Amino acid sequence: MTGQRSASLFAITALVVITALTSVLGLWRGTNGDGWKETIRSDARGYFGYLQALFIRHDLGAEPFDPAYVKYTATGTLNKYYCGTSVLMAPWFGIGHAFALADPDAPRDGLSAYEQKAIGVGAWIYLLLGLLALRALFRSYDVRDGVITWTLVALVLGTPLLQYAAMQPGWSHIYSFATIAGFLLATRRVSLGAGRGWIVASGALLGLVVLIRPVNALVLLALPLVAAEGVITLFRQLLRDRVTLLAMLACLAVVSIQPTLWYLQTGQLYAYGYQGEGFHWARPEVIKVLFGFRRGLFLWTPFMLLPALCALLLWCQDRTKAITAWIYWTVITYVISSWWIWYYGGGFASRVYIDHYPVLVLPMVLVAHHWRRTGWVLARIFMAGTIALNLAQLWQFHHGFLHHESMDREKYLYSFLRFDEAHRNKLGGNYQEAPYHPNGMSLVLEETCGMDADCRFWHGGKRVQVDWAHSPSTVCAYDGTTEFGIHFRAGSDTIPTRRALYLEIGLQRFEARAEASIDAIGVTEMHDAQGRAYFYQPFRMNPVPGKAGVWEQLEYRIPLPALVPGGQVHFYLWNKDLRSEFFIDDVFMRVLAVNPY
Repeated sequence: MTGQRSASLFAITALVVITALTSVLGLWRGTNGDGWKETIRSDARGYFGYLQALFIRHDLGAEPFDPAYVKYTATGTLNKYYCGTSVLMAPWFGIGHAFALADPDAPRDGLSAYEQKAIGVGAWIYLLLGLLALRALFRSYDVRDGVITWTLVALVLGTPLLQYAAMQPGWSHIYSFATIAGFLLATRRVSLGAGRGWIVASGALLGLVVLIRPVNALVLLALPLVAAEGVITLFRQLLRDRVTLLAMLACLAVVSIQPTLWYLQTGQLYAYGYQGEGFHWARPEVIKVLFGFRRGLFLWTPFMLLPALCALLLWCQDRTKAITAWIYWTVITYVISSWWIWYYGGGFASRVYIDHYPVLVLPMVLVAHHWRRTGWVLARIFMAGTIALNLAQLWQFHHGFLHHESMDREKYLYSFLRFDEAHRNKLGGNYQEAPYHPNGMSLVLEETCGMDADCRFWHGGKRVQVDWAHSPSTVCAYDGTTEFGIHFRAGSDTIPTRRALYLEIGLQRFEARAEASIDAIGVTEMHDAQGRAYFYQPFRMNPVPGKAGVWEQLEYRIPLPALVPGGQVHFYLWNKDLRSEFFIDDVFMRVLAVNPY
């Protein structure tokens, strides 16, 4: 029995080692030995920004502008992110910074190899703690060790949890995973009559869950899943115990860190950092979030089909727990799919569900515990298959076979399980969600230019007449002597200022030989009144490699920040290094502006 129970501990050890090796060989090494510099980027810059502002620059509330996370207010700068991830990063940052201070050659800005690698080590530890908490939680239901072992292995290797513990440790998800797992375990122990320390721990852990991401307070909906004698009995027990007050105080003490930081930044106890972002409660993108080619949960992480199925099958064992699981799936999916950018930006697979894995897999282990022979064999075959698929696609993601943001059906089919050089670094395009627009958007500019006559907003380009033009006879040519062709330009005399913008661009592209335009780049720029670029976004022109000898329509959807007075919006195609040969016809541009709200 001891040997059987140790299998899950051995699996946890192996999973953490695999995660560490993935970090060291994948993230830290990168392509030239300094891949660790990618640890603090995108969202991680905001979480890490608290630590730099508090402990390095001492300028919280007066931080230098960073469009990724710094917001200006009338009384000081504001970090848009909640600070819970920063709190859990802090010990590891401190350790890394101590090493940096001991090295006379290390930079002192908090971004040395020591600090960034220390954040990675911290992510391994939080993964370890989260897995140990889940193991203890599952064992409290007397689930057999084989089920626990397979579940934990599939959770790490069959989902994007590995990506966000090893390759993107600066994001919030590994921290939410660990704290939610810990909260479930603490609450379960309280319901089983454990000591008062567990009550206080549950309060503190709930505070951390909220501090990392407030919407994750929805984990309270999972209490009927973990309450041993029912959630009403659990509440009665808590109300009778005076230590519950200490748990509430612990929760409030943790949560109060955020308003304290708000006050230090702006002089206000509450400040909303997500201006220009929000929920579209009336139009959730549920189907896209669950099944879409753009990181749909069940398409990119098919392992999660098993927990979803087991939530239904749990009805035969415990109807209260089954209904709780259904409610949890429904509510978190509705909330996730209502966020204005429902795919949550660039990344691998559906990352926002990672936070909720500890709740979502609990019904699975309760059901799988009763499976024997055929059912359990089939379940393990399914898990092994999903692990293989996830690892294969994760490798593709990091080696140029998958697009980091704009995946769609065509791209997915083009790249599915392709590992050859002919399919590497071939995907492009730019198709992003519109800016947050609770009151809709207004069309402020629209123009189609057919190349046969001068246009108001489309200018320039090497125009030639051919008998195979898309319509009617003139095209814009790009060749070994043409670096820049037709160019869209419009200013604040036409486009309103101080309102987020959205470009809808279309064009017809022709190439005489396959992949003749593979190196062409689309570029969007915004300039201020002095002509300085304050927004620059390049992308591969072709969503997938084109077909030779036919006109193909390409479309792009590009959100932009607000235009400044006297500024201009630019869009053009760049024949980078003069290596592409192709023709363009019938370009169109629609510019929409978000209505005030």
